[in-house]
Amino acid sequence: MKPLFIKAKKDSPTISFNPNSAEFSIVGVSHPENVTSFYEPVIKWLMEFKDEIEKKEFDTFKNKELTFRFFFKYINSASYKYMVTLFQFLQQIFELGVPMKIIWNYEPGDEDMTESGYELVEYSGLKAPFVCEESDEIMQL
Repeated sequence: MKPLFIKAKKDSPTISFNPNSAEFSIVGVSHPENVTSFYEPVIKWLMEFKDEIEKKEFDTFKNKELTFRFFFKYINSASYKYMVTLFQFLQQIFELGVPMKIIWNYEPGDEDMTESGYELVEYSGLKAPFVCEESDEIMQL
């Protein structure tokens, strides 16, 4: 499956999903003008990725830990709803026996973003390993 890469714009984050390296990230600001047109291709890609794993075409992922990293400087409520859906897909992939860890980064002192990470876990029903940790540096992709 081909990687998914969407370059950041002033109102949307960088998305880098690379199944070959098992590294997946969404980093930046998320308040796109049309949140549906921005996030639907991401959700579609994840659905196809899950389907490939179910078909056993990616058996290697049963032995390789996937890392999902999220680091938002800002996320609006419409984008947040898509993150709930995305986390639900991650849980479905985890339930297939694929090892993964999910890292939610936040800037020092950003209590709202810290709380947002924990709320996403609760709202989505995520049971996969989750770490919420401070970071003072936005990853450049």
